[in-house]
Amino acid sequence: MKYDKEFELKAIRLSDEIGVKTTAEQFGFKYYTLTNWRKLRKECGEQAFVGNGYSVPPLSEKNR
Repeated sequence: MKYDKEFELKAIRLSDEIGVKTTAEQFGFKYYTLTNWRKLRKECGEQAFVGNGYSVPPLSEKNR
């Protein structure tokens, strides 16, 4: 299932407050989905979430 950017960011922010497992249970998706989103945020920041459910890796200096 695909989620929009705002939903993903809301879930990540909530997981910062109440924990990953609790947030995943409240939103009704798998724990690993949220851990993947958190990993993307750590690696790429909020620009990782382009709004269609897929992430875009940051461009290298060479490709900018």
